[in-house]
Amino acid sequence: MAKAKQAGQSDSDLKLVKGAAGDIWAGLTGARISTQQLNRSKVISAMRKDPSHVAIDMLRTRLLQAMQEHGWRRVGITSATKGCGKTFVASNLAVAMARGESRRVVLIDMDLRNPGLAQVFGVPSPPRLRDYLGGYQLAEEYFLKVGQNLVLGLNSTIESGASELLLETMTAEVLAEMCSLFRPDVVIYDLPPALDHDDVIAFLPQLDGVLLVVGGGETTADEVREVERMLGDTVPLIGVVLNKGEGGG
Repeated sequence: MAKAKQAGQSDSDLKLVKGAAGDIWAGLTGARISTQQLNRSKVISAMRKDPSHVAIDMLRTRLLQAMQEHGWRRVGITSATKGCGKTFVASNLAVAMARGESRRVVLIDMDLRNPGLAQVFGVPSPPRLRDYLGGYQLAEEYFLKVGQNLVLGLNSTIESGASELLLETMTAEVLAEMCSLFRPDVVIYDLPPALDHDDVIAFLPQLDGVLLVVGGGETTADEVREVERMLGDTVPLIGVVLNKGEGGG
């Protein structure tokens, strides 16, 4: 397991010790999330009663096929601007993917200026993501497990210096260690809107691909092209998802 960094300890002093994947999954705190909470938050892929869940399932399958074809594991979900429903897509995709018996999924709220996943899943006071990314908190203390195959990395603390935190070497090391510890099949990052700040640019080295959510009536063609230019050759744009109804995030 990773050792948490103590106050005053430099990054070079932090020794990361890799543990068994099965051990850390079994030892995580379980989150009890009610059906009512999921319904309120429109996590339609959980109950699968809303006809719209079919579109989520189709997106899940196509995304998984693309990721398997290219050997990708880490996908970021963003939008050009706020209010397009990226958090809706991220949460529903994660739940849909985790239904596979042998597929383990990690979902992390990386929208540090406007975190929303804790509210979606009804977790009122999650640990600070900054503490985990800074090496001050162990993975088994930070993450929550939902069912057998989904792990949540939540946050409710707004970080004004988000891009600086995402650029830190320790952030990259902690996330690499997370992948080594959990050995997930898929890691989904709910990212900030791409055009609001430089946060997404700062985080691109930690991604294998990006999914862009566009809001019906919200996102312009120029904004989509601007996001494409931003990604450039650094990280592939896996696809563009039109969200017609669900805003927020």
